[in-house]
Amino acid sequence: MSFIGIGDEDWVELDFDLFERNRSAVLETTLVNHHDRLVEALGFDFDVETDGDGLVFIVVDGRRRFRAEVGRDDRLIFTGIPDPEGPL
Repeated sequence: MSFIGIGDEDWVELDFDLFERNRSAVLETTLVNHHDRLVEALGFDFDVETDGDGLVFIVVDGRRRFRAEVGRDDRLIFTGIPDPEGPL
C-alpha cells in the first residue's frame, strides 16, 4: 500500500496483485501441507504448480488436471481442465 498525492488530494493505492499472489501462496502451501489427507480423500496422488499469473494447478501424472482455488465460502474448489487429447 502506498499513499499518493499532496494535501487534500491524498489517496491510498492498493496492490491487488500482491493480495492475489499472497492468496495463491497460502493456497499452494495449504495443499502441500495437507497433501496426504487430500490424496486419501481424492483417491489419487498429485503435485501442485503455480504459474506466473498466480494460478494454482493440481498436476496428475505430469499433466495439469485441475485448477485449485478457494471459493467465497472458503471451500476448496478443483475445476477440471479439459484433456487436449480428449473429446470436445
